[in-house]
Amino acid sequence: MRIGIIGAGSLGSALGGRLGDAGHEVMFGGSATALEAAKRMDALVGANSEAAAFGEVLILAVPYPAADSALEEAGSLKGQVLWSCVNALKRDMSGLMIGFDTSAAERVARRVPDARVVSAIPPFANALVSGDLAYEASLTPSVFICGDDQSAKLLVTRLVGDLGAHPVDAGPLTSARLVEPAMMMLVRLAYAGLPRDLGLRLLER
Repeated sequence: MRIGIIGAGSLGSALGGRLGDAGHEVMFGGSATALEAAKRMDALVGANSEAAAFGEVLILAVPYPAADSALEEAGSLKGQVLWSCVNALKRDMSGLMIGFDTSAAERVARRVPDARVVSAIPPFANALVSGDLAYEASLTPSVFICGDDQSAKLLVTRLVGDLGAHPVDAGPLTSARLVEPAMMMLVRLAYAGLPRDLGLRLLER
């Protein structure tokens, strides 16, 4: 699959590397950081609009305050599957800027109403880079997939599986209002004191 990625920080780079290793074609869009990431993993690089046009799925992996400008640079996303990895974390990671009555994913969807937005916050970048997502009892972390377009969710579900994570259909995009605070809890636990590599797992019986 062709994957465009806007955002080449630690998470975007980790996603690009992992999906490239799984056999997908990757193009990073944006800054000099994108060029460096592309060189490291032999991926393509271009403007955000070029990455958007390239990808069958476009991954948005930027900090919440940068989402509007990144989407503006991406241009028209009519009919595009947009995988939002964005959570509305404060800059100091002490909490969320919004939550419960809306979500970062819903704000993204309102910004690009013609796109098919799916929210799925992946495991931590350092876990993706490690190459092994297995935690206790060889369980991999769950990724909660929220969206209103079923075919778009299926594409993102496939990619989450290719990361080595455990995809969970969490329902409509409004479910991101609950998922994003849960991911904030994980961040708080991971960085309380010594940094820890943590993941959430949904267990079923």
